[in-house]
Formats: sequence, structure tokens, C-alpha cells
Amino acid sequence: MISAGAGVATAADQAAVKAEMGKRSSTPVATVQIQKQPEMFASDPPPLTATQCGQCHPSVFQDIKKEGGRHTFTCQGCHKSFHSYSPRKNNWDEIMPKCSDCHTPATVAHAQIFDQCAECHTNPHAIKNMPMSQKLLASCATCHVGPPAELKQFPSKHTNVSCGDCHTRHGFIPSCNMCHKPHYEGQEFKTCASECHPVHKPKEITYKKDVGARTCGACHAEIYATWTKTPSRHAKVNCAECHTRHGLIPQCTDCHGLPHSKPLHERFPKCLTCHQDAHNPPVRQR
Repeated sequence: MISAGAGVATAADQAAVKAEMGKRSSTPVATVQIQKQPEMFASDPPPLTATQCGQCHPSVFQDIKKEGGRHTFTCQGCHKSFHSYSPRKNNWDEIMPKCSDCHTPATVAHAQIFDQCAECHTNPHAIKNMPMSQKLLASCATCHVGPPAELKQFPSKHTNVSCGDCHTRHGFIPSCNMCHKPHYEGQEFKTCASECHPVHKPKEITYKKDVGARTCGACHAEIYATWTKTPSRHAKVNCAECHTRHGLIPQCTDCHGLPHSKPLHERFPKCLTCHQDAHNPPVRQR
């Protein structure tokens, strides 16, 4: 038998300890005394702001700021549970919001055809930034009917170019200088489509009345050089005022009517018989 002096509690010792259990201790529970501050817990904390969330999640904050689109609202609009992921529970799918929580085929037209949102919108925090994946390339004509139809109806070198070669991400409108050199030094590439070449049918040249004459001169250099030096009033008339569509050769009577007597017009029915060059007609020298 082992005696009590050997460090083993006797039955009397165990009975004494048991008797003390449940009684309030008269000595401090902790070695450090901290004054209670119940007023700190009198009210619930306000929800975190997006800026506060961004202090720990800066990349997410910047994604929403730059490419968030309609997702630029408070984080709690989607996330109902914060910091509750557990590797042991593997509850990622359970706590992450679902696109269908807000979006349905009734509110998003293309959701009726493509219901796998993440195949195109790979980053829900940068919803506008959609890399041109094979899924998107195969689906361009589903939403954008016009451009593919134009490319087919009006064949050009653009017809043989993949959409993704120019539109490197969804919604990106490229500059013509990605592939083409300017017609003249200092030309602004934004004028390519607005003044002459519709991008999906570039051979169908169209322009407005205010198209710059310098743009016309890029292809019609000799005529432009003659026109810029003429002392006639035609030097003050923009090209598109007479050539209202590309390739149109107007009649002098469109602007001038019949300025001479009837017998003279009958004798010389073609104005240029006398006036020689519409871009540099002879003028009276004083």
C-alpha cells in the first residue's frame, strides 16, 4: 500500500475537495485584473462598409471599383455570411452566394440560353471583364446578330478574321491602328469608322457631310491637291457637300441650276466644256 505522503490523495482529501466544489471562490480567478466595460457591448456593431472590407480584401475592392458594373453595391448585398468557411466542413458552396439569388432567365435575357454564368463571368467582382473564351467566341452571333450578318453579306478581309482577334475581351472596342497604319500623318483612328469604313463592312464607304476633306484626300491625293490650290469658290466647299455618297459624281445643276441663258445651255449642255475642272474651275482674275 502507498502512503499519503507518497503524493496520492487519501479518501479524506478527495472528500474535502468535493465538498468545496460549487462554492464561489474567495480568491481572484485570473492573475490579471481587467475592469469590466459592459457599455461597449450595449449595442450591436454596425455592418462593415465596403471600404472596410477592402482593407483586408484590396484586390476584390479594386475589381469591383474598376469592372464591377452593376455589382458596385454593398458587400452584404450578396454575402450573407462572413469568415465562416471551414476547411474541415468544406462548406464553400454552402456559404458562397449564387448568381440565381438575384438573376433569373426572366430578368437576364441570355440566361435563357446560357445558364452557366461563371463560364463567361469568371470573376463576379469584375463582372464587366470577360476574357474572350471559346465559349464566348462560339456564342457571339447569339447576342450580336448584326456584325456576323454584315461580315457575311459584305465580304472583306475582316470576314476571315475571328471576333477574338479584334475584341480581345467582351465589350472591348479596338482601335483601327491595332492592325492598320494611318492614311496620312496625324490621322486620328477614331475617324476610320465614323467617317468612312464601317468596321464589319469596311468596303461599303459611308460618311457624313462634315467628314474632313483631308480624309478624302488620303485616297484622292491628286484631286485634293488641285482643290486646295484653286482660287475659285469651290475651295470653300467641303467634298461631301457635293459628293453626298462615295463614288457619286454630281451634276453642276444640283447646286447651280441653269445660271446662263437658255440658248447658251442648249449650245453647251456640258458645263465642263467651258469650266474644265469642277475642282479648279477658271475664275475671273482681277
